[in-house]
Amino acid sequence: MSNKKYFLLLIAIIILSFSAFAYVSDSPRASVTLVNQDPDPVEPGQVVTLKFKIENQGAQTNQDVILRLIPRQPFSLYGDQAEKNVGKLAAGSVNNEAIYVEYKLKIDENAVEEETEIEVELQIGEGKILYTNGEFKVDIQTHDASLDIKSIALDPNPIPPGQTGRVTLTVKNLADSLLKDIKIKLDLSSATLPLAPYQSSSERIIPQLQTGVQDTLTFDIIATPEAVPGLYKIPLNITFSDEQGSKTTINDILAVQIGDIPNLKVFLKKSSAPQAQSRSTITAAFANAGPTDIKFLEFTLQDDPSYKLLSSSNYFYIGDVDSDDTESVDLDIFINSNQPTLKIPIKVNFIDANNKPYEIYSSLELNLLSSDEMVTYGITPKSSSMLIIILIILVIAGFIAYKKWYKKRKPKT
Repeated sequence: MSNKKYFLLLIAIIILSFSAFAYVSDSPRASVTLVNQDPDPVEPGQVVTLKFKIENQGAQTNQDVILRLIPRQPFSLYGDQAEKNVGKLAAGSVNNEAIYVEYKLKIDENAVEEETEIEVELQIGEGKILYTNGEFKVDIQTHDASLDIKSIALDPNPIPPGQTGRVTLTVKNLADSLLKDIKIKLDLSSATLPLAPYQSSSERIIPQLQTGVQDTLTFDIIATPEAVPGLYKIPLNITFSDEQGSKTTINDILAVQIGDIPNLKVFLKKSSAPQAQSRSTITAAFANAGPTDIKFLEFTLQDDPSYKLLSSSNYFYIGDVDSDDTESVDLDIFINSNQPTLKIPIKVNFIDANNKPYEIYSSLELNLLSSDEMVTYGITPKSSSMLIIILIILVIAGFIAYKKWYKKRKPKT
């Protein structure tokens, strides 16, 4: 091809390019862009501000330009209007020359946590440009994805010292998105905690948990034999990630009670005179035969025809009874019963080391003895009636002898 033909072809290309530019420049070329959202992401129930940019890379518009937002669930206008007239767009109004429009929208409380499409329409005269194919999306996401601890159960409750227990923990995903890599750990590392993992790890992992789904985990723990009964707080650490990879940490407290059911023994320790139809001082005893202390022990003697209480009140207060210890109190009664066994009904109230109240009904039992048994067992001395008779005879005999002697010495008149 000759140089002349190359030159003519170049001239043609330049002419066509200028023609195309002139054609484009003579027509408006408006477009809409979503610049940002605030906040980003936005939580369900919050208000979000959307900022749009309107540019025109072509000729000036002959008519006003209207931007129309089409709110559909979960969006609703918040003190704002759907249509906004931005007037005529100047030619080449791009970048710093662009027009910016803002909308305030309320997100529904029950909105799904995801990138949700927002529909926009740009109108120039009779012409319309619809943005309804996912061009604009609003990121709806709870900042702190919610993992709820639905329930915590301990079996047995309380855990006796030296015994094992099982903690059952139920968690539920309350977020509207998948939660992943859920790690739940009982922090038993503190030296002040008399608890340790038992034949298992103190950490559990849930790979993923769908929205609205709950899962149950178990931890086996053991209380040390020397553990003091009471309430202990175990740090509970939970970490997980949402679908966007954001990591969340929850620090909570798990309360575990250590203790045992009190083993209180109520009995009658001794009696001064265990005999029917007699006055007696009896000793009521309360023995704590269990590993947990007993506090605020009090008791009331119940009315019964088998005895008569000679004290001024039937209410008695003992107070604390430590583990492996005994407390007692003396009671004055008159025994009415002629039965072989006296049973005095008694009501006892107390609380354990964890302030759990107890009320028990029992009886103070006393085996009554006959007079002969009282002598046999050395409670009363043997009868001295024969000795008394002999003494009386001796006294009488002595008196008679004295009288005779006295008469012999008396002078006769």
